Amino acid sequence: MAVLQGQIEKLVEAVVFISHHSEGDPNFGMTKLAKLLYYADCAAFVETGETITGMAYAHFPHGPYPQDWPEVRRRMVESGDVTVVYERPGEDFSRYSIQANRGPNLELLSPGDCKILHTQMERFWSFNAHRIERQAQGEIAWLATEDGELMPVELAYVSSEPLSGEEMAFGVAVAEELGLRHDV
Repeated sequence: MAVLQGQIEKLVEAVVFISHHSEGDPNFGMTKLAKLLYYADCAAFVETGETITGMAYAHFPHGPYPQDWPEVRRRMVESGDVTVVYERPGEDFSRYSIQANRGPNLELLSPGDCKILHTQMERFWSFNAHRIERQAQGEIAWLATEDGELMPVELAYVSSEPLSGEEMAFGVAVAEELGLRHDV
């Protein structure tokens, strides 16, 4: 499935925004970037009914990545918007990250987009690649799909954990208030 030009532009600006604002994050790398994009798009979908980037995310062994990510990354590098940086901080560890070569174009990202992106960056600031990867792999959208399949954004924030008694009581109360209560 080909990615549309408008989607790429919003994705590029989201990547530049996150990369630009992650310069001081010692845990920032390609894996964390992909998950931050995913979580920001999920949060935007839950809040507004639309994602920031318009991108779909595919299930991969290390968690969700934007659809056609290698092609999009190549285009960003060729345009000079970003540079891919390879680091080998330890003998058994290497990391790829994206360095923004400019600030984000805030004409393409709304203030609401920027707020959501910033919120997700704060939420996951202390996470390294492995921890945010594990977090994403616990999401229903990832668990419900196989490698290469697109992950339904409609499943954003649906938990795979059983509901607590308090959560169940809250759900019953909301259902009753809406007139949707059925005996279970």
